[in-house]
This record gives sequence, C-alpha cells and structure tokens, in this order.
Amino acid sequence: MSAAQPRFVVCSLNLWRTRRWPDRARPLDAFLRGHRPDILAVQELSPEVRTAIDASLEGHDRVADAFPGWSSESTIYWHRGLFEPVAYGREDIGQPEAERGLYWVRLRRCDEPATTLVVATAHYTWPGHPSELRTGISPRPAQARATAAALARIAPAREAVVFTGDLNDFFHPLRVLREAGLDDSFSALGRTPRPTIPSVPTAGGIPSVADWMLHRGPIAPMSTEAVDFFVDGLSPSDHKPLITTYRMETP
Repeated sequence: MSAAQPRFVVCSLNLWRTRRWPDRARPLDAFLRGHRPDILAVQELSPEVRTAIDASLEGHDRVADAFPGWSSESTIYWHRGLFEPVAYGREDIGQPEAERGLYWVRLRRCDEPATTLVVATAHYTWPGHPSELRTGISPRPAQARATAAALARIAPAREAVVFTGDLNDFFHPLRVLREAGLDDSFSALGRTPRPTIPSVPTAGGIPSVADWMLHRGPIAPMSTEAVDFFVDGLSPSDHKPLITTYRMETP
C-alpha cells in the first residue's frame, strides 16, 4: 500500500451510559487496549466512562469542550500520532433530547497535512420515545435529512467524511443518507449487515441493526465488523462495537 493510501481503523460504540457500571469497566478497557481503534466515536457517554476511556487510550486525544454533551452524550477520540484536530462542533439535527446532535471533528493527517477527514457521530431518537409512541411518527428520517444537510455544510464534496452512530433504525434513515451520497460500510463491501444489538451475554432482546458507519468522498472501507467481545461473561456495552478499516484515496 502506498503512502497515499494509508489505512486506519474507526470504531463506533454506544456506551450504555452507566448501566452495569463499574462491572463493565474491565471488558471495555480490554476491548479498547486490544483493538486500539485509531478513531473512536461514542454515544451514550457519561463522565465516569469517559474517564475510563481516557485511561485506556493513552495515545489518543479527544474533543475537550465545556458544552455538557461532550461528556454526557458523544465525543470523538483520535490517535495523536496519526491525526491532529483542525476544527470541531456540534450541530442541531432536531432531536427532542436536549444535548444530542451531530458531533463532529475535522482531522488532519500528520504525515500529509493537506489531507483532512471529517468524522461525525450521532445518536438518533429511540423508537420508544414518548412522542413517537403518541403520534406513531418516526423522527429519524428528519434527523437523517438534517444530518445530511449539516455534513454538506461542514465538508466540501471532495473531502473524506465518516459518519457513524446509533441510528436506532435500519431503513428510512439509511435511505435518506444514501440518497445524500453516503454509503454504508456493509453495502460498500457487498456484505449483509450484522446485528449490533444486543451484545450477548450482557443484554437481551431482539437482534437488530441499530449502529451504522457511512462514508463519502475519497475514502473506502476495506473491512467492517460488528464485534462479539466479552470478558468474564460481560461485554463492554449492550451494543456491539462496530469497527471498520478504511483507506484514504487520492481525490
């Protein structure tokens, strides 16, 4: 592989806040230290769990901002030997949850500073939210449209973008995002999406594909996996980590 096409690993994980914490601390630490994703985007964050991740990923930096959502909803980590931050932000995508939104960071490659990558994450509203139960109307397609519009504002068409997160859906939001020019990692590789929740043996429920990783621009997935991982009968979360290896391509 030439220097113009570096490989890096992106992981997305819904952290389940502090449910069954600190029992899950050891599995989460073992997963992060064993897999060492170059970029980690998380949802359902909490200050306690963020502190644990900081300790597990010593070679990484993350967005540090006073807005509460960066410690209680989502944040993004990156390997400081591969990337350095250029800009970051949070975009309102019309969610009823006050601190949710589209969290993003623009990263510059340390070996090629002219090349940048926008990484973004979101946690779309759960189908069991009271407003959806009352009206029967899903807010997730509108959240996907707002996501696509925000990414179009943030990143020019020729810049690489990775958008990932817990979309709590497998159909209409994906249709909206694909129509906006993003491709999911499973489809791009010709693979059947794998259930990302529940993560057995930690949680139960009906298997579903809730977590997705999408991209556009000069970037392509090489492999993607919903990871089954546990230590002493516990997984890092009720969601499986979603891991994709990407390569950067020449625009």
